[in-house]
Amino acid sequence: MYKKVRREHDIQDVYPLSLLSTVNNTPISSKTTSPAMTQFTYPDGVAVCKLIYYSPALIASLYVSSKHGFHRGSGWIFLTIFCIIRIIGAAAQLATIGKSNPHTAETVALLTAVLGLSPLLLATLGILARIYYSILKQPWSTMFSLVLLKAIQTPAAVALILCIVGATSASDPTKIESESTVHIGIILFAIVYVALVLLTLGAMLGRRRTGQGEMSLIVAVSFALPFLAVRVLYALLAAFSHNKSFNPATGSTTVALFMDVLQEMIVVLIYLVAAVKTPTAPAATNGEKSSAGQTLAYRAGRGDFGAGRSGLFSLAIAAGQALGHKKERGRTGKTQRSQRLHDDHQTHEYSLYDSRSPQTSAV
Repeated sequence: MYKKVRREHDIQDVYPLSLLSTVNNTPISSKTTSPAMTQFTYPDGVAVCKLIYYSPALIASLYVSSKHGFHRGSGWIFLTIFCIIRIIGAAAQLATIGKSNPHTAETVALLTAVLGLSPLLLATLGILARIYYSILKQPWSTMFSLVLLKAIQTPAAVALILCIVGATSASDPTKIESESTVHIGIILFAIVYVALVLLTLGAMLGRRRTGQGEMSLIVAVSFALPFLAVRVLYALLAAFSHNKSFNPATGSTTVALFMDVLQEMIVVLIYLVAAVKTPTAPAATNGEKSSAGQTLAYRAGRGDFGAGRSGLFSLAIAAGQALGHKKERGRTGKTQRSQRLHDDHQTHEYSLYDSRSPQTSAV
């Protein structure tokens, strides 16, 4: 019987960290275990970086969701879900430090690693749905939401369920990627990614018909897709490649860092920046800012509110924002009217002074 220990060499550290009974196929006796083997390791450092990055990203995603809508149809809520998943995974990774048998923490860390693709793909789909609502006219926009959008959401949801089933049914956390259900789920993720690429190409062709301010979303998705491609490729290699470097449980942390962690961070950053810069509704055709009522009506038609608690919550926030904007516009209008009256009064005084000036000079 061999006691599982943490490896201390960084290049072959597990990701997320796994407790192995052998190193290079050589059994390690429990007698060789020392306190030095519970030291802070390379994967732990990556986990700390995730916590540092995704904690403020979570706050930013909550702001973005409150701005554009919490309903899953808008896509932004999936950024919040993704940040939460990554924070949980990083915390689970750090929970393995100093434990001789951290089976539960390892399972959580590996499970969150497998589930990361789904929220990012669904966030991308939600952004594209908003773009197509701006491009297409009725009834085509409704048909797009009811048919094509659902046709892509369904395999993404099925892939997520399959990955969860495979990850929870694995006898060992290090064998999650070898589960057949996980393989099917990753293949479905790849199919969803291809569909997103095709939708992005269609959005680029119809970009001239988008509402003012929506073009930044097309640019954001176009920039994010190559990074998502690397992330999907890493998932495919982890599931089907016999190269141990791509195994998320026992492979190279450096490979995972560059093909998984950094790619996801870049995609999240791109989407958050685009969401902050993009208005909640396109500007009017004459370039003027839409009124609060027009913005609410447009967002309701686009499906930002939807049904359920999240939809009601989003509607309440949007109504509060509209009321605040209306009051602000009212105060601004009063200030402008007062300024115009003041300017007119001064102009009238200047004109009286100018009319009297010749007479004064004559005297």
